[in-house]
Amino acid sequence: MPRDGDIFGRTVNLAARVSALAGPSQTLVCFNTRAAAEASVRGLAFQGLGAVSLKGFKDSVPLFSAQRAG
Repeated sequence: MPRDGDIFGRTVNLAARVSALAGPSQTLVCFNTRAAAEASVRGLAFQGLGAVSLKGFKDSVPLFSAQRAG
């Protein structure tokens, strides 16, 4: 939901929480992002990292590390 040029909402909060967990040169994604990428992008591989508790989310969120397939 945009407000004064900024975007707010559950998806934005999830993206911020997930990206905050990523290390240097690491790309972390949630299940929905993984599914969308697998359906539309070639050359990516995903490694399951398990589910984590994130502030503001009732249920744990499964995370995946994304990297170039090779």
